[in-house]
Amino acid sequence: MKKGTKAVVTIAVIVILVAAFTVTLMVFNKSPNLKDSEFRVIVTGSMDGELRTEYDIETIPVHSLVAIHKLKGDDVEDVKVGDVIGFYSPALKGNIYHRVVSIDKENRMFETRGDVNDYSEHPGFDDVNGIVVNVNHPAGEVITFLKANALYLVLMVILLLALIEAISYLIRASKE
Repeated sequence: MKKGTKAVVTIAVIVILVAAFTVTLMVFNKSPNLKDSEFRVIVTGSMDGELRTEYDIETIPVHSLVAIHKLKGDDVEDVKVGDVIGFYSPALKGNIYHRVVSIDKENRMFETRGDVNDYSEHPGFDDVNGIVVNVNHPAGEVITFLKANALYLVLMVILLLALIEAISYLIRASKE
């Protein structure tokens, strides 16, 4: 194999391994069943506090990709103070992801707050649709960039196809 070819293969393998490692961390960290997971990009700064916390999920910078484990039935009983949960807001017509600051088990209500907010929300246990289990800021930045730059997305697809063709060519050439 030529020197240039080896470099291309090495770079391709590194890119594939990094992508696979990132997906593995995001998907299989706490929710190995994909049907019980979803991924969202955080679009506001309400969880982007500067202070570190002692919680598993510390802060969530704007444009972070978050892995969310969907909660069903009694799963919501396992939510604890400090967890970041998702719930639907009719006023915003979308999901909010905020930290649980207190739990009223008797009335089946959470008190949640964004890390930089001065106000709280009070979703009921039945309103909660998921818990954030992982945060990946670089992946979210890439997704945000690609969504804002469709032309770059097309170019990335072309590059990916070229990479696949190059790898296929290298495999065929090494067999000869």
